[in-house]
Amino acid sequence: MDIDDLAKRLRFLLVAGAAAIALCGLPQTASAQETDEEEEEEEQPVLPSTAFVLSGYGTVGWSASSEEGGGNLFTANFNPIFLFQFEDRFLFEAEFEFELQGGVTETGLEYAQLDVIATDFLVFVGGKFLLPFNVFGERLHPTWINKFPTSPPIYGHHISGFGADPLLPILSDLGLMARAAATPGRWLLGGSAYISQGPALEEHEEEEGGEEHADEELPEIGFPGSSGDNNKNKSLGLRLDFALPPWMEVNFSVLNGDYDEEGLLDFTAYGVSAEARTSGFEVRGEFIQTRQEIETEEGFPELVRNGFYAQAAYRWWNFEPVLRWTQIFNSELEGEKEEDGARQMGFGLNYWLTASIAIMAGYELNRESGLPLDNDRFVIHAAYGF
Repeated sequence: MDIDDLAKRLRFLLVAGAAAIALCGLPQTASAQETDEEEEEEEQPVLPSTAFVLSGYGTVGWSASSEEGGGNLFTANFNPIFLFQFEDRFLFEAEFEFELQGGVTETGLEYAQLDVIATDFLVFVGGKFLLPFNVFGERLHPTWINKFPTSPPIYGHHISGFGADPLLPILSDLGLMARAAATPGRWLLGGSAYISQGPALEEHEEEEGGEEHADEELPEIGFPGSSGDNNKNKSLGLRLDFALPPWMEVNFSVLNGDYDEEGLLDFTAYGVSAEARTSGFEVRGEFIQTRQEIETEEGFPELVRNGFYAQAAYRWWNFEPVLRWTQIFNSELEGEKEEDGARQMGFGLNYWLTASIAIMAGYELNRESGLPLDNDRFVIHAAYGF
């Protein structure tokens, strides 16, 4: 064997050895990559499909009335809100209210609803929900959101003997609702349509001796929000929203339904609300008109009532002065005055400890058309939203 043959064989052995090593190494490298990928998959967290949040608000306060026998009293209430979400499509929310009334703790279910998020712009709602009539009852009535320590008298919850009955309570009812929204350019357009149990005759307590203190000629209407219905008729409602965030918003509302047990007497309410804000200054207002059929010997005339409130507030550092004017006009039956109206001027001052904790003080001057009233009231409370 000469030197050339030996050199050729050595080169062959080197090439063959290198190829063998490469072939042996390929499966090992692939196996290591697969193992690394499996470890990465195992290390990725598994996201839960459900979420739970406890929110709500609480209030402690004190009020004093100039009315004879009105006295003064401390108050406290607690409103927990429970939110349960399943993935991105289903949300169940409920609010309970615990409030002291006459030394007794009263409980209530403010709302309990299931929201089905069909698309980014369409939501279906079922259960007991706050009716989207104007915006105060649905968005602003919680004590830490409402900038005045009492509700506008057109929505009730005001001092006894204000001088005129509220036009509507803070509305909640059982039913179904669809909510839609669109965003053409900078505008936000929205709409809410619903069907619910509807209004019913307000039940009155009897005075001693068995006599009712209600005026039978002018039946009062309530929204009991119970699982039962006093007639076969259902109430229909609609609200349209036009907003240019964050500067302004305008809303138009209507609802209609029969309120008597026979389903003959009709009740209709119309509402307009608007708000505008800039540089710490905010102004808002809401108008309501109600038309209620009354049964008389002559037929079914309509009792027409109108009222509004307007409110202005200015945020300066942690302080926020508030001015609110409320007017309920004389009610009319067939064009003739049936009941006197009333008005209220409210002066308030808020001090914000945090973004959701505030001390709010307010003084209400109450006046009734044609009659001197002495039922002014001072109210102060601390509201905590959590």
